[in-house]
Amino acid sequence: MKDIPYIETQNIRYIQSKFEVLAESYGYDTIHPSPLELLSTLETKSGEAIKDEIYEFQDKGGRHVGLRFDLTMGITRCITTDRSASLPSKISSFGGVFRYDEPQKNRYRYFHQWDIEVYGRPHIYQDIEVIEFTARFFESLPLQVTIHMSHRELVESHICHTFGATPHSDVIPDMLRALDKMQKRSRTDIVAEFAKYDESQLNCILDMASLHGTPEQVEPKLPSHIVRHPKWLHLKDVVSSLYNIGIHNIQIDFGIVRGLDYYTGMVFEVFGSNDTALAGGGRYDSLPGAFGRTDMGAAGVAGGVERIISELNRNVQNTYDVAVIYTPDTYDVASKLASTLRQKEMRVRFDVSARSLKKQLSISSQDCRYGIIIGPSEVKDNTVILRDMKLRTQHTIPYADIDKHISL
Repeated sequence: MKDIPYIETQNIRYIQSKFEVLAESYGYDTIHPSPLELLSTLETKSGEAIKDEIYEFQDKGGRHVGLRFDLTMGITRCITTDRSASLPSKISSFGGVFRYDEPQKNRYRYFHQWDIEVYGRPHIYQDIEVIEFTARFFESLPLQVTIHMSHRELVESHICHTFGATPHSDVIPDMLRALDKMQKRSRTDIVAEFAKYDESQLNCILDMASLHGTPEQVEPKLPSHIVRHPKWLHLKDVVSSLYNIGIHNIQIDFGIVRGLDYYTGMVFEVFGSNDTALAGGGRYDSLPGAFGRTDMGAAGVAGGVERIISELNRNVQNTYDVAVIYTPDTYDVASKLASTLRQKEMRVRFDVSARSLKKQLSISSQDCRYGIIIGPSEVKDNTVILRDMKLRTQHTIPYADIDKHISL
């Protein structure tokens, strides 16, 4: 687990504020799901194998529990168990999640996610809005990204057609796994790993992962059975609707499959510079059914906050609006002024170690916009010395005029 210093905390707050403002404007209600779930709840998404990737244990009551590895599971549990919830339900959440993973750059055991979910009768409009929200969120940061979109049914249809397989054949999860590896491994390595399959058929599937671009660019390269598939029309309609509202940083990419059993329909991932994955989502209509709610589907998107921070590279400084600098015999006047300024939502540096006025001034000159100096003569005359730390100028002003001279 990593500690989170002030600068990173400020970046997390910045992203959270942007996310929450946008989620409110789209009508998403905020939920904060429990960080601790029954292990059976967490296994609903990924099966028993998930235990190797999360923090799981028995509590003092002998219950098998685990720390949440995403926000989706807790939100889904909340919505599916609330029979009074109106549908569609639009939910947003922001918080920390835990994964038992090998720590590396931008990949930690404790990190933050933002998340939106839509529950209700599946409809293409939900797919459109989830991607629209994602695009607008990254615009608000601002951060240039590309959204790569695909459809699980199209990819699985191509696998079945190529191998002459049925929809429940073991070849489907194997080929989805092969496609998922295309972003990180060479084709030679993938062919070697899946050597039990006919190489020409395997290459036919991997060729599909290389198809990306606008629908107009991709369609001439697609096999006829995909072009005739209703879900290809679905994808084209989603892209057309996004173009209509001014979102053009989107492309078809059949290499996007988003896991194995979880997703059921449209899927997408968001990439920043150097092909860094920043967010992902899609449709997972079977998930509510795993909680006993076969009357609803689900679509959503989630993103890693720390990865976004790394991409933004914001220069956040630990700065104060003003420092109140004083001598020991003027503490009462100075502390009252500091309190008054804080009530006006200013960030105030105020020494609580009884350091000398010279030392206070030296420290404050490094990270404060203004300094207000109060000595015995200033108290007697009801004045203060106002120092502009940036311009390194100062002059005496009436105590009552402080607000007129501090422009933040």
